Amino acid sequence: MNARILIVDDDSALLDALPEALRLRMADLDVETCDSAPDALGRIAVEDYDAIVTDIKMPGMDGLALLDEIQKLRPETPTLLITGHGEHDLAVQALRRGAYDYIQKPIDRDYFVASLNRAIEKRELARRIELQRLELERHSHVLEHVGDGVFVLDRQSVVQFWNLAAEQITGIGLEQAVGTRARDLLGGWDEVAPSIPVAGAGRPKRQLARMLPFEVAGRELWLSLCGVDVADATVYSFQDRTDERVVDKLKDDFVATASHELRTPLSAIYGAAQTLRRTDVLDDDGVDRLIGIIATESERLARVIEDILFASHLDSGRLRLASERVDVGMLVHEVVDSMELQLENGVTLQVETSTDVLPGVDADPTKLRRVLLNLLENAIKYSPEGGPVVLRMAAENGRLRLHVHDQGLGIPRGEQERIFEKFYRADPNLARGVGGTGLGLYICRELVQRMGGDIEVESEPGRGSTFTVELPTARLAVARSA
Repeated sequence: MNARILIVDDDSALLDALPEALRLRMADLDVETCDSAPDALGRIAVEDYDAIVTDIKMPGMDGLALLDEIQKLRPETPTLLITGHGEHDLAVQALRRGAYDYIQKPIDRDYFVASLNRAIEKRELARRIELQRLELERHSHVLEHVGDGVFVLDRQSVVQFWNLAAEQITGIGLEQAVGTRARDLLGGWDEVAPSIPVAGAGRPKRQLARMLPFEVAGRELWLSLCGVDVADATVYSFQDRTDERVVDKLKDDFVATASHELRTPLSAIYGAAQTLRRTDVLDDDGVDRLIGIIATESERLARVIEDILFASHLDSGRLRLASERVDVGMLVHEVVDSMELQLENGVTLQVETSTDVLPGVDADPTKLRRVLLNLLENAIKYSPEGGPVVLRMAAENGRLRLHVHDQGLGIPRGEQERIFEKFYRADPNLARGVGGTGLGLYICRELVQRMGGDIEVESEPGRGSTFTVELPTARLAVARSA
């Protein structure tokens, strides 16, 4: 499509000569002329010219007044003013009022053609930018309601668009996002941005999104991103994969923990079995000792498998709890008696109570027994240098409290909130020589909460830990169900 310009001048000779001179030097150019500012305004009101050229000195409305009106009607249209020799002040005034350029008489046609070409290119660029803006605005109404987060970055990585889903996923509002650099919104952007798949500019049209970590408002978000280059910008879409990343990490932790916990007893069993086959080097005591190892490690292996299956039943909702009146004092003594055979390294078990008569609780006795066994086993395991493990019972305000206290390794403050998570171990690298699946405390928490109670921990590294299980007494439990 040809560029269209309007020349305004009261000099008929110039109106005849100038269009012909322009057509000789500029291909695909449509030139219109008029001899007065009022006539020009009528045309400009209905036509969007690529450039306007006007004389500065005209009778009635002069070129400066016409320029002011053009700025109101067509502010994006570049206007060139023709000035007479020695009218430098008028030219400066025209530039200050928005003129694109000024052309002095006698007209240097090479300079005039070059300036007019630049003006036409500027107008065409402004039109393209406006079309892109309108297109983005049209699409933004759609993008506001898609489930994926969408944002647009210009070539300086400044956010130009931020949809509702992006706000909901990140917690960053539209007003905060737009006009801000990506690195200031998404921590780590500069480091990971080069690895984000972006289509366009000679790259594949469709690419798989990549999951990457970002720090947003002090928390870690894993986002699955991909992008596409458009004119002067890049459009990114993303989904929140943080929960999936947590699940993946749990799977990794489970594989690592289960592999270690299963391999250790299996190795002991295999070694003992292989030795038993050598009848030439064993006496009766040696055989008994190896059979004892096989029995002990088999029990350990069975507990690991049982914990994994039990946690699976908890997660799937298949576990059912019974509810019956439980004499907690009797249950505690039964548990402690069964634990006596597991004591080692000088660890002792003590039971204390604040009253001779303890109220009963409505609970599942088998599951409550499992909770106490897990807590006592942990207390013994984390007391490698010996010392007393105390199980203290107390009743107050309709609640029964069971405290399991040890003087062992203790738990760092930063880990106390996490020890009830599935597969979490305070000693993941076995640096302190303590193993385990990381499921025991998770199972305890789930069972206690499902019996209407609470469990918490107080601990100090090097000075031991106290786990407290709190359950509603039977009388309160009956009142709740009534």
